Amino acid sequence: MFDKRLFQIAPGIRRLVVGKVALMWVSLLANIGFMLSLVMLLHGLLSVASPDASQCGNTAPDAACSTPLSDVSGSHVLPMAGDLMVYVLLALVCAGVRYLATTHAARLGTEAAERVKLALRSKLYRKMLALGPSYKSRVTTADVIQSAGEGVEQIQSFFELFLPQLFYAILAPITLFAVIAPIDMPSALTMLLCAPLIIIVTGMVSMTAARAFKKYWGRYTDMGAAFLDNLQGLETLKNFDADDRAAAEMDKKAETFRVMTMRVLQIQLRSLTAMDVVAYGGAAAGIGVALWRYAHVHVSAGAGGWSAAMAAASMHGPLTYVAYGLQYLMPFGAGFPLTLAGLLFIILLSAEFFIPMRQLGSFFHVAMNGMTSTKRIFALLDAPEPAHGTAALPSDGRAPEVRFDAVGFSYDDGTEALSDVTFTAPAGRFTAIVGVSGSGKSTAAALLSGSLIGYRGSLTLGGAEVRDLSGEALAGEVTLIGARSHLFAGTLRENLMMALPIGEVRDGSGSASPLSAGAVDSGSRSVDGRLWAALEQARIADFVHAQPAGLDMVIEPDAANLSGGQRQRIAIARALLHDSPVFVFDEATSSVDVESEAMILDTIRELAAAHGKTVIMITHRMANAEQADQVVVLEHGRSIENGTHADLMAADGRYVELYTAQADIENIVNDDSAAAGQRHVAASGGHRGVAEDEAADAATLTTWQVVGRLLKEASPLTRLMVAASVSGSVGHLAATFLPVFGIVAGFALAGHPVWNMGVGSALAGMIVCALLRGATRYVEQYLNHNVAFHLLALFRSKTFASLRRLAPAKLSGKGKGDLIAMLTTDVELLEIFFAHTISPVAIAATTTVVYTIAIATLNPWMALMLIVSHLTIGVIVPKFFATGVHNLGPAIRGAAGRLDDVMLDDMRGLDEIIRFGRGEERAHGIEERTRALWRDHARLSRINGRFAGIGGLLVFLLMGITTVLALRLAAANPMDIPSLVTAFVLLVSSFGPTLALSALPANLTQTFAAARRLFGIMDETPAVAETGTATPEYDGMRLDHVAFSYPGASSGTAPILADFNLDVPRHGILGVQGPSGRGKSTMLKLLMRYWDPQSGQVALSGTPLPDIDAHHRRSIQAMMSQETHLFDGTVRDNLLIALPQSQIESIQPDILDARLREALAKASVLDLIDSLPEGLNTQVGELGDRLSEGERQRIGLARVFLRKADLILFDEPTSRLDALNEAMILRSIRQTTVDHGSAVVLVSHRESAMRIADSVLVLDA
Repeated sequence: MFDKRLFQIAPGIRRLVVGKVALMWVSLLANIGFMLSLVMLLHGLLSVASPDASQCGNTAPDAACSTPLSDVSGSHVLPMAGDLMVYVLLALVCAGVRYLATTHAARLGTEAAERVKLALRSKLYRKMLALGPSYKSRVTTADVIQSAGEGVEQIQSFFELFLPQLFYAILAPITLFAVIAPIDMPSALTMLLCAPLIIIVTGMVSMTAARAFKKYWGRYTDMGAAFLDNLQGLETLKNFDADDRAAAEMDKKAETFRVMTMRVLQIQLRSLTAMDVVAYGGAAAGIGVALWRYAHVHVSAGAGGWSAAMAAASMHGPLTYVAYGLQYLMPFGAGFPLTLAGLLFIILLSAEFFIPMRQLGSFFHVAMNGMTSTKRIFALLDAPEPAHGTAALPSDGRAPEVRFDAVGFSYDDGTEALSDVTFTAPAGRFTAIVGVSGSGKSTAAALLSGSLIGYRGSLTLGGAEVRDLSGEALAGEVTLIGARSHLFAGTLRENLMMALPIGEVRDGSGSASPLSAGAVDSGSRSVDGRLWAALEQARIADFVHAQPAGLDMVIEPDAANLSGGQRQRIAIARALLHDSPVFVFDEATSSVDVESEAMILDTIRELAAAHGKTVIMITHRMANAEQADQVVVLEHGRSIENGTHADLMAADGRYVELYTAQADIENIVNDDSAAAGQRHVAASGGHRGVAEDEAADAATLTTWQVVGRLLKEASPLTRLMVAASVSGSVGHLAATFLPVFGIVAGFALAGHPVWNMGVGSALAGMIVCALLRGATRYVEQYLNHNVAFHLLALFRSKTFASLRRLAPAKLSGKGKGDLIAMLTTDVELLEIFFAHTISPVAIAATTTVVYTIAIATLNPWMALMLIVSHLTIGVIVPKFFATGVHNLGPAIRGAAGRLDDVMLDDMRGLDEIIRFGRGEERAHGIEERTRALWRDHARLSRINGRFAGIGGLLVFLLMGITTVLALRLAAANPMDIPSLVTAFVLLVSSFGPTLALSALPANLTQTFAAARRLFGIMDETPAVAETGTATPEYDGMRLDHVAFSYPGASSGTAPILADFNLDVPRHGILGVQGPSGRGKSTMLKLLMRYWDPQSGQVALSGTPLPDIDAHHRRSIQAMMSQETHLFDGTVRDNLLIALPQSQIESIQPDILDARLREALAKASVLDLIDSLPEGLNTQVGELGDRLSEGERQRIGLARVFLRKADLILFDEPTSRLDALNEAMILRSIRQTTVDHGSAVVLVSHRESAMRIADSVLVLDA
């Protein structure tokens, strides 16, 4: 059922589990001892109420033989002083032992679970490091995040609850059989024989449920992957007004998951119903046999038996005292007729006989969750790892030569990326690799860096085959900087420090420690000095100096607070700090302005010329290749030309065609229109400020406010919840009254009927209770979970709707891992409230009222005692408990969300972590976060164990007080003995519903924290309120005296745009240029109304944007941002996002495909799509990672062309394209303005792109 490796993955697991089982068993012994002490304290009452066998010898076998209680003296019912002292002492010892056992058992269970969680999470993270980015071929990133987060957390319940309960459920019946058998063997045998039926039911269900749970967890992780995909692409969805469609798809997935969950639940509920029938039926059978034995007491009156007292009489010396002592622990002896006291003892223990196995069934659901998620984790841990060598390169300080010799490579899906690449990149030389998009340039770079393995031919580094080198050797030798190099959430300093050798770290004061001395070119420069030098070389130091925090400026998740150019330059600075012998720049300056790029290129060339590095630069900008020592041209995965710029120009081959394409771009429009393109210079503000503080926390709600809002959400399903509560109340009443009817039958047999019930009526009541309990449990749980799962789907829908409302502005900088945790784990936690809190509270209140009424008919003082007991256990204990755990829920949920954020951040930046040799460091960070969660869970467990122990002590205390009260009342009026004992049994058996309430604070602390997080998202104010209703035709846009700063920017930071004016024409192309960070992208976002300006106005067709209907505005606007987001689906799916659903459904498939192909042709990507086996149905992969950068960008462009909007905004649309494709796309952009009369705002650093503009706006500081 479970993987044995769970016990081997961390030390001491078996010992901890065995320890918890032992403590649970000790707690059981304490319960038995306490019950024994109470029964023996009541022995006097029971003795006078029992018939004397010697006086009943002449009665009929089935006739009641009563003892006249009116003749009993009150003093006869009280225990003797010696007995009183012994049994009170026994009760106190048992209470103390139970408290200690309960508190320590909770600690051991948590310790075992946390050790396994730490080991699993650590191994999973290190497995991701071993797999590298290739993990995406086996599992989605969302699956990794969920497995490392919630999947690992699911193991908590397995080790804390299910596994110890599994062994305890076997041990408990055997122990109870050993206790009951000497008193009455037939009764003990009856219950023992029923117990294995529960195990059989559990086993049968486990085989069926295992398959269902596998599908269930698969659907759950699939839903998480879809959430992550849509969250990451929410900006794209909103730009194309497709977020409603995505929300509808998410609702379908949530509903499918709900249906799947209900199927799994029904399997579990059928098993629980069967278990309840067996458990309560077994208890009724055992009590029935005991009653039969008690009824026929006179038949066996002369039978012999054994007791400790008899043994003591035949012994001498110290053994006599031992035997007399045992008489108190074995007062009933063995082989004697069953007395009323013995019957009461069996009745009280009958529930204990089956409770462990019933609880095992209740824990089965969470255990299967844990086992299913663990199987997925182990399947990933067992996945084969990429084969790396073990060789290392000699550390002689010289850069190695890179040689490709007939290198070929094919991806897992069979796509051939390289077929015959041959060239040499000498040390100390600058080699440029050029070629059209998709020619294999990035694949060659990934092979050299070790990100991809399995090449054919020979690829050597300093004469050593790359396949033979260890991962550590490659990471130290080769630095790869891509167009989308990842920056990690944290600070700039932390990101830069990743590139330094492990030993070179700052001390706590921020100054350089002795170990951090040394630099690329100066052995005396401090670490901070090295960081600033790298920033200067990457031409980003001025921006950092402008930030109040300097090197400690915050970098938000996804570097959302930086422009594309700023991100790239920081990534270059980090790469320069790595100081490896080989540098590979893969379109590393694609988003950098021309002036900064020229200076960065000087730095890159200097690496080769002055520092002897082996430098390879992949570029689409042919001008960047002019100064290279050699140029390699790739075409369709083959190296077709090689030489200097001059040599290749003289050869008049493919290189010349690529190079001269720039001239063709300049001729896209005629000379007159190009010359007519006027250039205007506009002043923008300063650098973008970086928020120094985190976003404001979600609104703080009191517990009662949270409860009120949750109940409000559930109010439409009130009828179902009432029905569940009624069914649950009936079920708990049945469970409580089963032993009550048992003792009522016993008193009826003794001739003292209670409630005027005879033996037959009482037995019928027991049977009805046993049957009712199973049926009502099914109805209650089914209705509760049906309500809960409907509401969970509703919360997912509402939360995603809130995220859509906040996007894109307010989601920028929020951790996507945490948001996924909200949509999955946090929503799932609400089940505890909807399924396991509302009805239990109603049930506890309802049953307490019924119990009070019932017990009041027996004795009003006992009724008052019941009220006090239930208020103590059900109200006072939870109140104090809730105070103790109040802050732990938010701490645990916050820490878990941050852990998911870090995991997602690390998975996205796995390449950088591996290349900079920071795998172990980041793994230790994950372990530290896990240990922090461990501490919170351990604290919660300690408090939970302590209050469980206190609750148990209070229950024992209240039972003891009830016993004393019964004795006092019986002494005052012996005639009430049957009613008092019945009331005692009723009170002792009635704590189930209220004890459930005392455990709620521990369960609800995370639930309420999750609800606060969800309500915080729902209540967060969006950056803009879309309440407009106007629908004007497009007639240009205008920014009028606009001033704008990003929220959170420090007061000393200049605004991004200050008194800014812009007129967007009705037709034609407006080009926008300017250095990185001058507000170009911000200007586009204001036009798209991501934000509203702090002053001034943005208008469309003369109408202020806030007054325009959002759907109408998005229908006439389209924007392509710097980073093209492709969704995990097919090419067709990604293109169709641009079209309204109504159009898709109304157009014939062949006509629709023709439109898609037309758009692809405009984006110069149709030939590529046609060359793929699946064509438009080709899967693009997660974030489009099965395609090259240029291919992704061109599909994004096709999507924009398909939109046919009146206003199209392009932000660096050709930054990652070769000159030939750029020329075709710029021609398509120009043609779009002619064919459709569209207006275009074109933001680009490329001068070639500005050639098609009718006018150019240059943004300057």
